[in-house]
Amino acid sequence: MTNNFLEVNGVALPVPSTMTQSDYDLTDSERNAKGIMVMQMIRADIHKLECTWNILRPAEYMKIRNAIKQKYNLDTKYFIADLNTQGTIKTYAGDRTTPILMYENGDPNKPVYKGFKLNFIEM
Repeated sequence: MTNNFLEVNGVALPVPSTMTQSDYDLTDSERNAKGIMVMQMIRADIHKLECTWNILRPAEYMKIRNAIKQKYNLDTKYFIADLNTQGTIKTYAGDRTTPILMYENGDPNKPVYKGFKLNFIEM
């Protein structure tokens, strides 16, 4: 297993150049009439995986885009740091950023993508 192993719906994606994991807590909170915070924990440790690929060729880029085509309810398998093990979570695909670096041999049908970003957020 490589350090940045990532699989979505059974498809092994190209290894991300960077992969940052975050955990979030979902709360319902407000302040009462005395100014004291009242909070209810709705859900703890929601996982977010921020991935960046420095350079992608068209076939690699399309492999990722096809794997996330359904956008939500994705089985995302990776090394989950806070569990210290490889596991699978249900995620949805967050916003995607797709800058084009250049075109191979000047061919507009052969883009090379630079800095493609994609977040996987636990459902």
